[in-house]
Amino acid sequence: MKSENLKIEFTGTDKFTIKNSKLKVSLYGISEGLQDAPATLITESEFEVKTIPYTIELPIPENAESKINPKPTNGVKYYIATEWDSDGNGKANEKGDIFIDHDKAFPNVKLNSETQKNLCKGFKIK
Repeated sequence: MKSENLKIEFTGTDKFTIKNSKLKVSLYGISEGLQDAPATLITESEFEVKTIPYTIELPIPENAESKINPKPTNGVKYYIATEWDSDGNGKANEKGDIFIDHDKAFPNVKLNSETQKNLCKGFKIK
């Protein structure tokens, strides 16, 4: 499917403090039904995020499906990943940072014109 931008809205119920506004969002694709194959990085971009909720538009190449290896044979699954040192301590995706709440839903997306919603939360201290 062709798409110029993937519109993604990040929301959350927690109160977030953002010290470092640089967020990297990556789009991955994988052939549906392949359990052992690694996902293929299709594209990634950096964004400046100062508050949550926020919405980004991730540019998607027209040939997104053709980049997936091994070649999809039974449909395609796309998902996003984030890398963010939101607390500004120099280490991304660690305690104190904001991330996608994988407990609520895996960050699957569809390459269409609809806004995709992802719930964010902060790491809990264990």
